[in-house]
Amino acid sequence: MGSLGARRLVLLAAFLGLCGAHRALGASFYGESYVGLNIIEVSSELSLQLKFQTSKPQGLLFLAAGENDYCIVEILSGNLQAVTEGVEVPERELHFKLLTPPKKGKLLLGTEVLQTNSVFSQQNITDGKISYEPQERPREHSQDSFRFLMVAKHTESKGYTFRINFKAERRHIIVTNRGLLVKEGEGKLITKSELFAQTLDNRTFQYTVTKSPQHGKLKLIRSSDSPGNQDNITAFMDQDILGERLIYEHDDSETQSDEFFLVASTAGPVQEGAFRDLDMEHLSMDIKVTISVELKNDEKPVRMVDKVFHVVRNGQRLLTLSDICYHDPDSDFDDGQLLYIRRGIPNGDLVQASDPTQKLYQFRQEDLREGRVLFRHRGADSARFVLFVTDGVHYTSSLLEVSVSDPYIRVVNNTGLLVQRGKDSSLTTANLSVTTNQDVRTDHEVEFRIVQLPKHGRVLVSSSAPGSFSMHDLKQGCVIYRHDGSGSFDMFNLTVRVKDTHLYVGVYVQVDSESHQHHTRILHSKTLVVEEGKPVKLSRGRLQAVHEHPVPSEAVFIVRTPPVHGYLRRSLPEEGSVGTEEKFPLMFTQQDVDDGYIHYVQTMPDQQQDRFILDVMSGFQAVSRLEILVDIVPKRIPLAVQNFTVQEGGSKALPEDYFRIPSKHFEGLDCEFVLLKPPKHGYVENSHFPRVKLMKFTRKQVENELISYVHDGSEALLDSFIIFANSSELGKQSLPQTLFVTVESVNDEAPVITANKILQVWVNSVAEITRDELCAVDGDSSPQDLAYLVSPPSNGHLALKSIPGRSIQNFTQAQINEGQLVFVHNGAMSGGFNFQVTDGLNFAPRQIFSITARALIISLEVNRGLSIFPGSVKPLSSRDLRAVTNDVDSAGNRTITFTVIRSPRLGRLLRVNSDNSTEDVSVFTQNLVSEQLILYQHMDWENMGWTAEDSFTFTVSSPPAALVPEEFHITISYEINEPGRQSRLLANTGAVVKEGDKVLIDQSKLDASNLLLKLPKSQRSLYEIWFQVTSLPHHGTLMVGERNITKRKPNFSQYIINTFGVTYLHDDSESLADNFTFAVWPNEKSKSTMKPEADFHEEMFNITITPINDQAPELKTKGLRLQVLQGNRFVLGPENLKVEDLDSPPEEIRYVVIRDPNNGFLAMAHHPHIPVHHFTQADIDNSQVWFIHDGSPSSGAFYFSVSDGQHRPLYKLFHLDVIPVSITLVNLTDLLLSQGQTSVTITGAHLSAVTNGRSPHVTYKVMRPLQHGHLLIEDQEVVSFGQEDLNLGKLSYHMTNLTASEDQLQFSLFTSESNLTGQTLGIRVQPLLRVSSGLTVANRVAHQLSRKDLDATELANRTNSDPTFEVTEPPVHSRLVRRAGWDTALEDATLFTQRDIDQGLLILEPHANLTGPNSLSDSFTFLLRADHVQPATGCLPFTIVPPDPFFSQTFTPNVSFLVTDNLVTIGVSQEKPVVSSEPTTQTGTLGKLTQTRWPEAAPWGRHSGEEPTLDVMASPTRVTWSPDATRASPGAPTQTRESSHPLMVIMPLSVVLFLLIVTVVASCVWLLGRKAEKATPLIKPQINLEPTTAGPRPERSPTVPTVTVTPLPRSSGSAPVSLFRAPPCERMEKSPASEPAERCAPWETWMNLDPDMVKLCRQTNPALKHKQYWV
Repeated sequence: MGSLGARRLVLLAAFLGLCGAHRALGASFYGESYVGLNIIEVSSELSLQLKFQTSKPQGLLFLAAGENDYCIVEILSGNLQAVTEGVEVPERELHFKLLTPPKKGKLLLGTEVLQTNSVFSQQNITDGKISYEPQERPREHSQDSFRFLMVAKHTESKGYTFRINFKAERRHIIVTNRGLLVKEGEGKLITKSELFAQTLDNRTFQYTVTKSPQHGKLKLIRSSDSPGNQDNITAFMDQDILGERLIYEHDDSETQSDEFFLVASTAGPVQEGAFRDLDMEHLSMDIKVTISVELKNDEKPVRMVDKVFHVVRNGQRLLTLSDICYHDPDSDFDDGQLLYIRRGIPNGDLVQASDPTQKLYQFRQEDLREGRVLFRHRGADSARFVLFVTDGVHYTSSLLEVSVSDPYIRVVNNTGLLVQRGKDSSLTTANLSVTTNQDVRTDHEVEFRIVQLPKHGRVLVSSSAPGSFSMHDLKQGCVIYRHDGSGSFDMFNLTVRVKDTHLYVGVYVQVDSESHQHHTRILHSKTLVVEEGKPVKLSRGRLQAVHEHPVPSEAVFIVRTPPVHGYLRRSLPEEGSVGTEEKFPLMFTQQDVDDGYIHYVQTMPDQQQDRFILDVMSGFQAVSRLEILVDIVPKRIPLAVQNFTVQEGGSKALPEDYFRIPSKHFEGLDCEFVLLKPPKHGYVENSHFPRVKLMKFTRKQVENELISYVHDGSEALLDSFIIFANSSELGKQSLPQTLFVTVESVNDEAPVITANKILQVWVNSVAEITRDELCAVDGDSSPQDLAYLVSPPSNGHLALKSIPGRSIQNFTQAQINEGQLVFVHNGAMSGGFNFQVTDGLNFAPRQIFSITARALIISLEVNRGLSIFPGSVKPLSSRDLRAVTNDVDSAGNRTITFTVIRSPRLGRLLRVNSDNSTEDVSVFTQNLVSEQLILYQHMDWENMGWTAEDSFTFTVSSPPAALVPEEFHITISYEINEPGRQSRLLANTGAVVKEGDKVLIDQSKLDASNLLLKLPKSQRSLYEIWFQVTSLPHHGTLMVGERNITKRKPNFSQYIINTFGVTYLHDDSESLADNFTFAVWPNEKSKSTMKPEADFHEEMFNITITPINDQAPELKTKGLRLQVLQGNRFVLGPENLKVEDLDSPPEEIRYVVIRDPNNGFLAMAHHPHIPVHHFTQADIDNSQVWFIHDGSPSSGAFYFSVSDGQHRPLYKLFHLDVIPVSITLVNLTDLLLSQGQTSVTITGAHLSAVTNGRSPHVTYKVMRPLQHGHLLIEDQEVVSFGQEDLNLGKLSYHMTNLTASEDQLQFSLFTSESNLTGQTLGIRVQPLLRVSSGLTVANRVAHQLSRKDLDATELANRTNSDPTFEVTEPPVHSRLVRRAGWDTALEDATLFTQRDIDQGLLILEPHANLTGPNSLSDSFTFLLRADHVQPATGCLPFTIVPPDPFFSQTFTPNVSFLVTDNLVTIGVSQEKPVVSSEPTTQTGTLGKLTQTRWPEAAPWGRHSGEEPTLDVMASPTRVTWSPDATRASPGAPTQTRESSHPLMVIMPLSVVLFLLIVTVVASCVWLLGRKAEKATPLIKPQINLEPTTAGPRPERSPTVPTVTVTPLPRSSGSAPVSLFRAPPCERMEKSPASEPAERCAPWETWMNLDPDMVKLCRQTNPALKHKQYWV
């Protein structure tokens, strides 16, 4: 906010006065009045608040302030106008600044949308350029506003609000019509968001359909209480749309669009609560609803051509559409994109026509049309192979039959010629055509040669008589027979030749007189109209020949000139295929035309017209050269666009010439243009709705010049947008076209400073100023046009790099970008300069460029010196000598120079040049040192001792910094261990010798004389150097003259080496290296030669042997064979093919392929598509040799030779075994559906397949629909799925038929290379049932089934019913019976319930023959049913074993039993049952128990007398029903339990008890007698023991006998006798006096066991089976 200073008024807007920062005054007045305020002295600002209200649209408000300043506020037509007085401010300089733009509309300056901070002037308002445009028509009364302030003479006012009131038109119809999108064959609910008409006063509308949809229908869905739906409605109401009852349903046709027209009109009075107008106006509006149909690929390809393919034996021929052709009924699918997938061909291959070495496994129908598919025969003469054809979704298969024979030529037709006397007649393929099974690529290869000329005419080809012509000439109508006017009949003979095959053909000519020609006339010959790429039928309306006496079948049309951009075909229904003469001219009759058999098929794209010429004959009458024109309707809308130019920030109207549709078929078409890609730097708008970006517009809008392109004002000089034409009415579109927009730039932007960084320089240096430090950009100006205006810098001057001494005051951005601007420092450490950038019209704000300087410091960071071996050369590195500066940022670019001021004494410094040459150097840089290009070479090594010291003096500088002289020290010594040098001797170079040859080791190879330098100079002449070989060479011999150096004589001296040398002789082995180790020392000449104990030096002398190629290569690989996967590539590695040569490296072992593989080729890894015939063993070792298989199923081999170049090659055959591509099912597990469930997920655990092919994707396709359910993926029914769907658990099975217990999924598996058919996945319902596992029953012993055997309780609880078991397969070796009650007879059980099982009414009677096996498995199968769930098949398996040989327990139903984990209690009385204190697991009622001793051997293999065992898992008690209780005698009634007398139970029990008492008493007496004879018992008395084996002993309880079952302790070895089992018994030794007892029967307690009785007991435990216990 600005100020006018003292005693001046700050100007603001209309309804509010100024507000100052210090003081405020206020006044209010109304109407035509005034108010006065006293003049106040102010120092800075004065704020005056003024409020007024007026009802007049015109008015003037005068404000006076002070003595001179005043202003006038004028209201014109209710709008604001500000006028200043006292200060002359023109209207163009009185500006309004927009603070907040309106929200419900746009404030426009002409066509420019004003945004925040936009500025417009009072002149713009006066000129009417300021306007407000609402975004949409208001539907109710509302308000919008914007805020602004005024600026005049650099003075700003405070903010004001301008309000705009909207008044809605209540009777305007607001229509929502967004069109519909529906899928093919489906319906779409029409809601309010898609179609609706309304007014602000809520009028009710009725919709009347004036034109119904053509490819669908409108339906109304009635409520549940209304009968049915209404189809093809013609009227509906608002309530139908709001209630979501209106539906459009597509008719499943192959159409892409539909539409219907309707009229929306008010249906009567307004709704309740609305204002009633007595003169209510009737409102109506026409509405067109467009419907876009999303087509489905729901049709399978259909075979159109089905013919036998003929080919020459062992030859080849193109496969074309005349042999096989498919058509996809889906209208939006191009038949050329149909994909053919072939499987194995028994008698040949399909290959590329351009490259027959490349086999084809997949190709498209377009390839057939273009002649790219070639069939090559190999094998049988007749075969068929499978072709799968797919459009990407649907698959169909067909068989192509291949017939092979010798080359032939056959005549297809030979109708002869009809010629007018003395006239010409064309000979075309309609008169004469042939076919062949040979590989004919062009029609020129079929040649006709005239062997007998006609007598009454001539045969001409292109107006000449050459005597021969081709099939091409026939098709083009170039062959003419010219009659000479004589005779009425003629003929000529031809020879048809294709390659080496020929055929004789005679052509007959019928001559007709001219007098009959007028009898045939053409009634119709209209232009044919055909869609591009579609066929059209020739009908009577388009072509009709009528004779005076009409005989339609005899009127013959002969094609004289065939069409160019299509072909004629004849389709007869009895032929079963379309046009066996496709793409060839036809001869047809008027009857064929009438029957609709003749079609013109348009094939060539982007054509507008076609034509063909017919001859018409009827008997002897003819009409020649009847021309039929074909008008081709383009498949796509032809769209031609035109580029244009627009000014930056401006707009350009797009006239009709920019969007031309140059086709008469689309004249007047009201299509719409859709922007596929909108412009980046602008937008397309409708002039009626400015600033609304359009994505589509109509052709009519373009014709009315309503469409414009508006540039966004950016600095882009080029823009473009992509557009296409679309016609919903025709269902056609154009190809996308790009319109390029050239933008004429306007210099309206000021430069912008993008970089202004502080420049850091070194003191007194010259520094370049780059664009990273100083940069300005301007979107509409180039860098050459951006000029810098600068003030002189305070600490230096600016200059150009070419003239650094000349100061400059201005420069351009281009000079900065090119690196020409530099700053020369001089003076203060900190400073800079002011600068401003201009593009010639606009200026950037002035800124300051700062420059700081700092001093450069150099330091010697490393000066370690150098250690070197005498006489050698060693480089200096940064680890030895390194100088650095504090210029860290430019460390890589700064040069540090070393200057040698005193050279070394004992050597010299060298520099290595780029060509590896060296030269003396005295000045070098740190970079050369770091790159090790500076060398020190020791020179005077002959005059030095064992060690020496050298040095050189140098200075270091990097301008402007420098160092004082420094010294670099060099140590020279034989003790130095240098990398790469293994010897401390003067010479130990080793030697090189050829294999089997010898070499002399002289002083140049071995010299240890430098060891004398360790001695004082005065003593050196008294010593000499001696060597002793401590380790002799392994592959050779050392000799001195004729003497061998051995372990006994290993010494030689340096003098011998210098004079004679030492010879090494190689032993001719295949070794590549050898060595010997020696010790060397100075030995006093006056003393004998003896190696000292410690003071000696030891080294190794290495010998390199150069091999001689005297060994032949040897094949190391056994079984030259490689297994390859069909169609894959494999690496031929050393494990497959390995040849070794001891004296040749792998690079010299070369292979030559003599005979290529017959099922592929060998290639190198870097060129896998180029066959190779030469490679080395090194290539094989490095995995560079590949075998590329061609996909054929047959195995092959290749024949090769291998050699080292010196010896005779090896010839071998390498076999290539082909593993066919296959699919393997690794998981095929039945799918179990739990009873009561309807869906289950199918995962990889049920169904999983793998393939050994290259494509790992396996697809499953359902070959037969499921009978009782569906397959779903994400709630969508599918008929195919992938292995990924199974692995991710996406696939599920949903059972829909709840009366079935199983289902089957029959499927096939496919990959891109193989298939596997005829697979079935079983789907079974698993019963909700608990079945006993390991159930064992004794043979011929009845077993009562209980809940522990079959338990369907959970199923019963879930279904609230009694599950039913229906026996479908009874047991084989048993009988399943059921009692109707406790006292009734037993009957076969075929149907029982869970309640029957719980009541114990179900009994299993085994009756197996166990004479052979020890046990027998049996089972019965049943169908488990319950209410509201599926039936399920179940099975109860059980094992039948022989009965217990020790006990046979027979009981009647009067005995109750109680079974626990450790105790089995059996009661005889029913009145007072005894309940054990142990946990009870099962109770029941059993029959009367009797026990019988089995004297024979046990059937399980036990010897007689062994301890019997009891399998607790099988049955806790061995129980059998008595025969009387289980089976009634034949012919006698079964006795019930109530009829048995009580004495029949009491008497047998009494007898048994009495016999037990007698036996026990007798045994006790006998045992006591034996005890008296023995003094010491063998077993100590035990207390509280119970016998563990049940026997016929009296029980302590008078009513219930007890048996205790105790598990055996788990221990190995001989354990002490358990308290819970009887001690084992042994068989007594036989004596002459008496037979010993068979077994110990411990019925009594063991308290007083007789010692003699112990002898009768076993000392070892009998072996028990798994989980068996002693009882």
